[in-house]
Amino acid sequence: MRCISLILLILVSSLFAAGAAKQDPILLESIVAVVDGKVILRSDLMAQLYHYQSTPGFIQMPENEQMSRVLDKIIEEKVLLSRISRDSIKVEESELSQRVDIHIKNLAARQNASVAALEKAIKAQLGISIAQYREKLMERFKEEMQLSRIRQKHVGIITPTRKEVEEFYATYKDSIPRQYDCLLFSSISIPVEPSKFVTDSVKNVAIALIDSLDRGIHFSLLAKNHSQSSLADTSSYLRRGFGEPDYERAALRLSIGQWTDNPVLTKEGWNIIRLMGKKDDGIRTANILLRVEPAVADSLRVLHKLDSLKSEIEKGKINFSKAAITYSKDRETSYKGGSFGWQERKSIDPVYEKIISSLKVGEISEPEIIDGSYRILRLDNEAQVREYNLEEDYPIIENMTASYMSNLKLKALISQWRNEVYIEIQGL
Repeated sequence: MRCISLILLILVSSLFAAGAAKQDPILLESIVAVVDGKVILRSDLMAQLYHYQSTPGFIQMPENEQMSRVLDKIIEEKVLLSRISRDSIKVEESELSQRVDIHIKNLAARQNASVAALEKAIKAQLGISIAQYREKLMERFKEEMQLSRIRQKHVGIITPTRKEVEEFYATYKDSIPRQYDCLLFSSISIPVEPSKFVTDSVKNVAIALIDSLDRGIHFSLLAKNHSQSSLADTSSYLRRGFGEPDYERAALRLSIGQWTDNPVLTKEGWNIIRLMGKKDDGIRTANILLRVEPAVADSLRVLHKLDSLKSEIEKGKINFSKAAITYSKDRETSYKGGSFGWQERKSIDPVYEKIISSLKVGEISEPEIIDGSYRILRLDNEAQVREYNLEEDYPIIENMTASYMSNLKLKALISQWRNEVYIEIQGL
C-alpha cells in the first residue's frame, strides 16, 4: 500500500505541475536495469522495496542505499533465472499438472472440504475460475521447480559435519530467534491396517475383474463401474521415479494396451493397471483401484493395544520413549523416542494442539485416531520463552547450518555468473 500511495502522490504532484507550468509529463514507469536481455522496471523495484521495509535495520538505511540493496537482490534473482536456458533446465507440463492436482487436493483436505467446494470458494474469494487459479499455480510452481533444479545441479545436498554445526551455532546463536509459548511433546502411533482376511477378499474381487477383461469387457466400462479412485479420469501421467515402486515396476513390464495379469497392491489398495503410453521420462497408465479399508475389528484391535500400552507406561512397567521406539510406526518420531521436539504452540497441528492443551506436564492422552492411526500423546514440558540449544535442537540447528552453507555456495556462484551475463544499470 505504501508503494501504491507513493506512486499516487507522484501522479498528483505531476498533474499539478503540468497544470501550473505546462511542463512535459513526468514518466512514472522506467527501466532501472537490464539483465541478460530481461528488464527490471521501476515498479518492480518499488514493490520489492515495500516488502524489504519490514526487515530489521533496513528502514534506518538512507533511501539510496535501500534502493541499491533491493536492486542488487533483484539482479541476483535474474542472474539465477538466466541459468535456466544455459543449463537446459526443463519442467514438463504433465509434471506441473500433477503437482497442481496434488496441491489442490491437499488444500481441500486441509479445509475439510471437497474439491468442488474449494472451486466455489476460490471463485467467491479471489474472483477467478479454477482454470485461472490452476494457471497461476502452474506459473508459480514452474519457476520454483526451475530454481530448485538449478540449486540441485550446482549446489547439491550439503550435509554439515558436527564441527561445522557447532561453529555455526557458536557464531550465530545470538542471532537465532527465540521460541515463544512452546511445548515439548511425544507420541506413539499405530496405524489401523486391514487384516489379511479383508485384504484377500478385495484381491479376489480384483482377480474377478481381470477375468472379465480377459473375456473382452472394455477396461473403461469396468473402471467406470468399479474403480474407487478419487480422480474423475482413470488415465494419468506418471513421471519415472515419482510413483509407488510396485505400481511403476508393474506398469513398465507391460506393452502398450496391455493390463496386469494380477492386481498390484499399493498403499491405496489393489490396482489393475493398463499401460496407455510410454516416454523416456514417464508413462501414462489407466487404473482400476479397489480400496482396502480396515474393518471395525481392525480398529478395535489397535485401540486395545494402545490402551494396554498406556496402562503399562503409567504403571512404570515400560518407559514411554522405549515403547515409542519399539511400537510406534511414525517414521519421523519413533527413532527419537516419539519426540516431536520443542514447537511453538501456533505452529503445532491444531488436532495435536487441542489434545495436548488438555494435558498437564507428564500426562498421557487417551488414544485418538488421527490420519488413520491411533495415537497417544504425552506432554513432556512447556515454556513461555526458550532459546535453541545443541542438545535438544541439534536437527534444527543442523538444517540452519546446511541452509547457511548452501546459500553461501550459491551466492559465490551467482557472483561468478554475474560476469557471464549482460547487466546494465540505467539509474535509480
